[in-house]
Amino acid sequence: MVESVKRLAAGPLGYLSPRERVKRGTDFREKESWGLVSRPNYAYGMLRAADLAKFLGKSAVTACEFGVATGNGLVNMVELAAMIETETGIKFRVVGLDTGEGLPEVTDYRDHPELWSPGDFAMTNKNELRKRMGDRAELIFGDIKDTVDGFVASLSESAPLGFVAVDVDIYSGAKSAFRSLLGRAEIYTPAISVYCDDVSFFFANRWCGELLAIDEFNAENAMRKIDHDHSLPGIRPSTSDAWYKSMFVAHILDHEIRRKPQRRTGLSIQDHYAFMKAASLF
Repeated sequence: MVESVKRLAAGPLGYLSPRERVKRGTDFREKESWGLVSRPNYAYGMLRAADLAKFLGKSAVTACEFGVATGNGLVNMVELAAMIETETGIKFRVVGLDTGEGLPEVTDYRDHPELWSPGDFAMTNKNELRKRMGDRAELIFGDIKDTVDGFVASLSESAPLGFVAVDVDIYSGAKSAFRSLLGRAEIYTPAISVYCDDVSFFFANRWCGELLAIDEFNAENAMRKIDHDHSLPGIRPSTSDAWYKSMFVAHILDHEIRRKPQRRTGLSIQDHYAFMKAASLF
């Protein structure tokens, strides 16, 4: 009886663990930080994109997925876009790029032929997926090496690219996907959250696959660099989620905002912390 009264006094969440409290709550940022949103890697990257777009004074941002396959990731992206728009006020342009026919030609050791073959992961529901997406996402079909430049040409300053998911498995596909980062600086957020799906399996190494494509991108471009996301885990409750290792940041070093200090009044340490926190820049 006494215990029942205590529970009643404490309220319905009084005896729940912190994780369970967050799970039953409605705060999107709290749920995201606890990894309680479906596909947490995409949720994190897209929220980063929205926050940076807002920081730049934009009203929209672009998120894309290279390697759509069955479309589950793209479906999740449009669902996340709606939730993040409610949280931040930032609208999303969501784009998926895929051959529509599975993996293209697998050439040499760099493409991990020990694991993958041409035609793997073929999309079997192309028309169904188009119908399911409607106007919530754009689908671009064809070999990425042939379609990526058109995608870059479609980007605009009003909805800069802020999140890129690379799930193409092979080196040559990743090499093409990273060309999406070589357009005019103004069509990107100054730092772009990048998720690379195939960097953490036993055969993964810096001489093959997506990791090789990252190293070559960095060697070939003086003002565009891809590095690990050093903000993870930060102050997030979980310090060791597996997907953290797959999160990178593409730094647009020639972006206007990164070339000179912004004109504003000097801030104290406390005020600068408040500024960073308010803009979700940690």
